Order: sequence, then C-alpha cells, then structure tokens
Amino acid sequence: MAGKKFLSTDKIVALTAMFIGVLTLIIFIRQTNIMDTQGRLSVMPYLLLETSNNGENRTFSIDFVNHGVGPAIVVSRKIYYQGKTYDMEFHDFLKSQIKEMDSIHIMNHTTVQPGFALISGGSRNILRAGGDNYSYFAFLKVMQELDKNDFEYELIYNSIYDDKWVVKASTNEPEQIHQPTN
Repeated sequence: MAGKKFLSTDKIVALTAMFIGVLTLIIFIRQTNIMDTQGRLSVMPYLLLETSNNGENRTFSIDFVNHGVGPAIVVSRKIYYQGKTYDMEFHDFLKSQIKEMDSIHIMNHTTVQPGFALISGGSRNILRAGGDNYSYFAFLKVMQELDKNDFEYELIYNSIYDDKWVVKASTNEPEQIHQPTN
C-alpha cells in the first residue's frame, strides 16, 4: 500500500484559493483606506488669515479666506495677549484692551462665532480700519505694538469629516490637530 501524499492536488487548490482570498481582503482594505483619505482631502478646508494694507485708500483689512475645497466650520477663536487668554471677537478685544482704539475709525467688523461655516473660496472680513490719515496710521501703529507684545490670534475649525485644524496669526498656516481615538 503506497503512502498518501501530504500535498494532494485538492489541498494545493484549496490553499491557493485561501491565499488568493486573504490577498484580496488585504487589497480591499488598503483600497478602502486610500479612498477614505482621498474623500477627506477632497473636502479639506484651508483657512488663512490675510491682511490687506491699502495705502491709497488709507485702509487696513483683516480677513479669513478659505482656499480649500470644503467648508471650514468654526469651533473656537481665542486671542492671547500679554499672558492672558481672551475668548472674544477681535474688534471687541481691541476696543476693550487697546486704549488707542477709541480714536480710530473702524469702517467694518464682523463676527466669527463657533458654528459659523466659511464656504470654499469664501472670505470673512474680520475688521477694516482707517479711511483717513489719522485712523490709518494709528491703526498700523496699534498692529505693530500688538506684534511686539506677545499677541496671538487662533482659530480652530473642522472639516465636514470632523477633522480639526488650527490657524494662528503668527504662523498663518493651517495645522491639523490630532484627536485621540476612542
């Protein structure tokens, strides 16, 4: 009686089918992860804090602009100044903390409250000051003084996938905030 072979044709076919199945599963998982990453990047907001100094019209503007392809949903905004933290609008901060602002003409100011969504390609004017020589040059001086005195403006926002980002006045480049996984 001849001994049976351990690797018969049936076993080889079965092992090959299992190997192909496991390999297919690995490829499927990898492709799903790539598609998820691509989906997240296709709706990623890219918020920047932009300033505009128009010497001809004697105005200085500060705007948030979304250069990304998805909406930026504001979570919080904070101002850090001389070791203190303020959770308030930029205009309100200037009026309450900088005495020189009493004599400066503010042409326009808007709010950026939690829950506000800035659409792709959209912008939000935070503040426009000036209009006359005195207000224009006085506001430029206030901005220079803020830079010298440990000033920071920070805006935290989400994408529609709840990815968190922060943009700061000092770096003006969005940085992803890595959230702990549950």
